[in-house]
Amino acid sequence: MPVQTKSLHIDGLPPGVYSALEELAHSSGKSAEEYVRIMIEARILSQRTFSEIVEPIRREFEESGMTEEELDTLFREAREEVYQEKLSKSK
Repeated sequence: MPVQTKSLHIDGLPPGVYSALEELAHSSGKSAEEYVRIMIEARILSQRTFSEIVEPIRREFEESGMTEEELDTLFREAREEVYQEKLSKSK
């Protein structure tokens, strides 16, 4: 299911604030727009409980029919794959 998004345009940022924003964004490898979007999402998520944040994941897991053992195996395999990738890059 595609996620609908909206845009937000901010007027009136003083040049110094925008420059500082661009520097922060650049230092984290993001565009100013992407950096602000991430900051907004993080602030909104910080107001929610952990249970509220993971509810969509919990619901999808229950609907998938996957067992907890299968999920454990999936995570173990993914963790091992990431470990092997990092190991091969460090050589």
